[in-house]
Amino acid sequence: MYSPDQLTKYLTHISFPVGEHAELSLSYLTELQKRHRAKVPFENLSLHYSKTHLLSLDPQDIYKKIVDRNMGGYCMEQNTFFGTVLQSLGFTLFFTGGRVSDAAAGLPGAGYTGWSHMVNIVTIDRQRYLVDVGFGADGPTHPLPLVHRHISRGISTQFLKLEYEKLQQHSDPSQRVWIYSHRASQDTPWTETYSFVEIEFFLTDYEVMNLSTMTSRQSFFTQVVLCVKTLLDGHGDTEGVLILFQNEVKARIGGEVSVMEKLQSEEQRIKALEKWFGILLTEEEKKGIRGLVTELKSKS
Repeated sequence: MYSPDQLTKYLTHISFPVGEHAELSLSYLTELQKRHRAKVPFENLSLHYSKTHLLSLDPQDIYKKIVDRNMGGYCMEQNTFFGTVLQSLGFTLFFTGGRVSDAAAGLPGAGYTGWSHMVNIVTIDRQRYLVDVGFGADGPTHPLPLVHRHISRGISTQFLKLEYEKLQQHSDPSQRVWIYSHRASQDTPWTETYSFVEIEFFLTDYEVMNLSTMTSRQSFFTQVVLCVKTLLDGHGDTEGVLILFQNEVKARIGGEVSVMEKLQSEEQRIKALEKWFGILLTEEEKKGIRGLVTELKSKS
């Protein structure tokens, strides 16, 4: 759990309008998720820019990284942190696990990977909601009620959907899981993004999942450098996303994608992280990427 002082510092960090929403209400949770996604980037920098290339799931370590260092993390860091914040505020919730779809992972086929994702299930007024701040550009933008075939708006023209179905991989026809899907607009097909269950996972479960995700050469996160945050308009509404992926910074607003900057070297990428995301790496962290497949080498 986080202390009252830690919670106050975090709420200030994300510019949360304290006093504008009834505590423990759906509107409070919705605003909290929106502000968090706009301030705390979905990123995997510590797998590349660090001495150990390992990630801690200790809530206090993640707090220091997010609030004190102005960094972010990937799903298990983000949702461990956000879930701990919600528990400390008094929300009722539990952690559970998810499987990412092959389509979302950029793989051929209609299957799902092994357990590699983490989400929070929050209960408000007897209704359970999916709350996920750790899936980057196409993740849920607000709490989604666990209602079969529920559809809601995402960012701009985007739509989000939950279904309670069996997966193609299930051998038992009675199996059911929740499937989160998204599509860019009404004219584009749905993409199954990940599935999750309503079984409580423990932090010890995530320690096992995290080990593979942060160390395997087959893991998406060990092969690319990325940093993503949502963008708010002048009214405080989510209007788009800012994405640093490998050697490029892009903004996606209103269904239109603009290239903001091309990155030719590590020096440029490190400066871009500071310019676009406010992330300052230490000299030791900068050296951590040397020799990795993700290092940007200047063309001589």
